[in-house]
Amino acid sequence: MFLKQTFRITLRNKTYSILNILGLAIGITAATLIFLWVEYHFGYNKSIPKSENLYITGQHQIYDGKVSTFLVAPGPLSKTLDEKIPEIKCNARYSAGNHVTFIWQEQNKALAESGWYADSTLVGMIDLEFVKGDPETAFDGSDPIIISQKMADRFFGDEEPIGKSLKGDFDRSYQVTGVFKDIEKNTAYRFDWLIPFSIMAKEYVAKGWVSEGAWSSNWMQMIIEVEHKDNVDAINQKLKTLMADVTNGQHSTEMFIYPQNKLRLYYEFADGKPTGGGYIRTVRMFMYIGFVILLIACINFMNLSTARSEKRAMEVGVRKSFGARQSSLMLQFTGESAITTFAALLLSVALSWLCLPAFNQLVSLRLSLSLSNINHLAGLLAIGIICSLLAGLYPAFFLSSFSPLKTLKKLKVSTGISVVWIRKGLVIFQFAIAFILICATTVIFLQIRHTQNRDIGMSKENVMTFEVTDEVKSGYMAVDTELKATGFVEAAGLSDQSLLFVGSNGGGFNWRAKPEDVSPLIYFVYTSSGLIDAAGLKLIEGRDFSTLPGSGRQALINRTLADIMGDEGKVGGMLWQGSSSEYAYEIIGIVENFVFNDAYEEKPAPLLIRIGPSIAGYLFVRIKPDVKAPEAVAAIKSKLNLFSPNETFEPIFMADRFDNMFSGKRQEGKLAFLFAAFAIFISCLGLFGLSAFSAEQRAKEIGIRKVLGASVSGIIVQLARSFMLLVFIAILIGFPVAWYVTSGYLSDYGYRISLSWLIFAGVAISVCIVAILTVCGQSYRAATTDPIKAIKIE
Repeated sequence: MFLKQTFRITLRNKTYSILNILGLAIGITAATLIFLWVEYHFGYNKSIPKSENLYITGQHQIYDGKVSTFLVAPGPLSKTLDEKIPEIKCNARYSAGNHVTFIWQEQNKALAESGWYADSTLVGMIDLEFVKGDPETAFDGSDPIIISQKMADRFFGDEEPIGKSLKGDFDRSYQVTGVFKDIEKNTAYRFDWLIPFSIMAKEYVAKGWVSEGAWSSNWMQMIIEVEHKDNVDAINQKLKTLMADVTNGQHSTEMFIYPQNKLRLYYEFADGKPTGGGYIRTVRMFMYIGFVILLIACINFMNLSTARSEKRAMEVGVRKSFGARQSSLMLQFTGESAITTFAALLLSVALSWLCLPAFNQLVSLRLSLSLSNINHLAGLLAIGIICSLLAGLYPAFFLSSFSPLKTLKKLKVSTGISVVWIRKGLVIFQFAIAFILICATTVIFLQIRHTQNRDIGMSKENVMTFEVTDEVKSGYMAVDTELKATGFVEAAGLSDQSLLFVGSNGGGFNWRAKPEDVSPLIYFVYTSSGLIDAAGLKLIEGRDFSTLPGSGRQALINRTLADIMGDEGKVGGMLWQGSSSEYAYEIIGIVENFVFNDAYEEKPAPLLIRIGPSIAGYLFVRIKPDVKAPEAVAAIKSKLNLFSPNETFEPIFMADRFDNMFSGKRQEGKLAFLFAAFAIFISCLGLFGLSAFSAEQRAKEIGIRKVLGASVSGIIVQLARSFMLLVFIAILIGFPVAWYVTSGYLSDYGYRISLSWLIFAGVAISVCIVAILTVCGQSYRAATTDPIKAIKIE
């Protein structure tokens, strides 16, 4: 009977039922998408059984009185941990994100794959699941490699991969000794191959790039597994003592371990202390937005339910006169709200499934909503219950409170102006939140565009980079000649860094008349001659490296380092590392600052550029502006293949590499825009319902006005004025909040836009236009209705 009555009431009020269900469904859909995205980020590393016991080593280093934090480890640490700190169960050295082109020579097949050099202990620490081979012996032998199922399928198809040879980095042939199950995306351990770390270490030491026994050389990363999480404080204290002992207190470096599970969300340090911030701020922000959108959707329900109170006043009066209690009426109205809510919930599940493919494309993830997932099902039920209570309790209390005497006498049922003001206050709240969200979204996009359009100090257009082989590096002079002979290439040069990202740095640098309190952290790059022109760097003074012998102790510096060095920061100045100036570098040129590592930093860090083509990993090529890029790329690749026939040289354009620096922020901006659009749409949906109801209630008044000569435009203004006043008040309330929120957001950026009242005024005008269109549609319909029909409504 109860369900039948609810169904009848729903059909009797189709328009408002549709608005209620649709508004709630859209709100729940938006919240569901947000919470799936939040769930993904909180689920980081959760698929690793021992994840709670895995930590990564880091160091706090002091430069110019400021503490900088790095997740690095020195060469001798691994063996020392085994001897000195028994609380550490095991450790694994590793180097992540290595892109290597492997060649299966039997089929002359070459593919570029990403993987790690790592110690064999890593396999057990992360419980890597093998589908072929023995994990206990997989790293035995001289040059073993274990690969993922995906890599095995790409290379060998249906053939047996175990025992096959793949030629890869360091001009070695690696034998496949194991195949492991593909690793899911939401983890720190994302690789398609593993090769013993010792192979890379031997090569680096042999080439003189690193010193394996130096505690001051932090050239690797390390994961450790602790016996118990309670031991972490004791381990950190022992690491601090250990570093003081091995460096004889000469270096103010403090070593620590950090939970790898917190790396994505909480890795933010200030003066050597974790701030508790990081990407978690963004995740929390969207989680709050999800709750706010749900609240806005519930407000719509409350407003539409209480606005139509007179329609059900007679029903309440009759039932109360026959002895119905307020509590039973509240139960009925709450039940009706619950049924409406769960109808919206079912619709939202269907909408979520329809929207997920597009949403996944937006966030570059593979999120899914599964009703067989207990967490998802419980979450949806919790949303349904919360929405039922939020949306239904107040209308149920309000409707059940009508006086039977007044309602049966057809007196006005309103319980006073408080109800009207509550309804108006909720409309104001909706639009204030929508206004704030749109302001924040606008500022995010303006900030990203402002940074993308900045002068980065190097060429983005017509410049591309290739990862290079030893053959290309050793024969670079011939390579340069061949490239320029194509007629497409204007300049070329080698670098060990991509320039937009520079990972190598160090301290302890000195120069003549250096103040004792100055000790900067200096980043450094190894290049060949020609790189300045190829990358489009700007020389303020001096010259580039020459190809003549004797340039090994020469260097270029950027403007930041020149300013720090004062009078010595000029052409002819000398710079050296350590206490002895015997191996000082002569400054032959000063380069204008260019953006690297952090595109939002106003002033780049100090940079030292040294000659060293033998350790370069990137070839920079600048093509002529009047040539076609596809033809130039084809010609360049063919020339490079003369030196490395089996290599697949794929270019990355600098413009694309620079744009990728903003991919995360752009995604945040798109998400914010999407959910701001949800908020304004749901708010307008409620405003549409209220304006339609208002026009319906005032139909007789409108008819009389028209008979007395009122114009259509005058009636529209009369009907819309009260609603637009609410929107205007919402904007006034939202403005200081929006200013505060966006100012806090911009304070995290050194290179940022200036907030202007024009931004907020533009958003305010846009919100008003949308609201006017929403209200005026219903107002126009009411104003153009035949007045005779309206007057005969009684």
